Amino acid sequence: MKKILLLTTIAASFLLSGCYKEYVDPYPPDNTYEFVDEFVDNRNDWNFADNVNDAYGVVSNGTFSFNYLDPNGVASYVAKNIQFNPDRNFVVQTRIGSDNNMGLLFGYDAASGAYGYSFTISVDGYLALYDEGGNGGSNDITTIVSPRTASYVNGNGNWNEVKIEQSGNNWIGYVNGYKAFTVPARYIVKGSVGFVVVGNTRGEADYIQANYY
Repeated sequence: MKKILLLTTIAASFLLSGCYKEYVDPYPPDNTYEFVDEFVDNRNDWNFADNVNDAYGVVSNGTFSFNYLDPNGVASYVAKNIQFNPDRNFVVQTRIGSDNNMGLLFGYDAASGAYGYSFTISVDGYLALYDEGGNGGSNDITTIVSPRTASYVNGNGNWNEVKIEQSGNNWIGYVNGYKAFTVPARYIVKGSVGFVVVGNTRGEADYIQANYY
């Protein structure tokens, strides 16, 4: 199985939840840090071209287009090391859409061969959470939350707001403001954030944001 590595550039069991909106604390704790990129320009160096593997990333008109056009490819990754502490609470979120399958990526570290974890949405409205391999366990891609759909997940490649929160010893996933799953937190090698697309995918992100402590 083929994976594509893109270097970073800057410093068990699951519990299904009911269909209800998340609670947003109006008074967040002090000493929080924030990384936000709304793709108004390429200041964080997302642009790349990998002609050999037919993978490309372009920031333009307020979005980041991430295309991996090899129909036999497994996955392509792009991430930025923002150096959040993975042992403490954090929230990472984005708005994505694609014509196949795209995900929010966190914990990717090319130097150590850790592919991190992906919270993906498919074109037909299925969410899933994967261990992309090399994160202290198997080097293979393994499923943490199996693909499933819900009324709050948009299909047909439309925008979906995707968010994952580390709260204590749990990861909590949200789609469009609705709680989708809670799973035990896994080991994270690097405090990085980014995106993953599978082979034969044209994907797009409207922004990416991380809040951490």
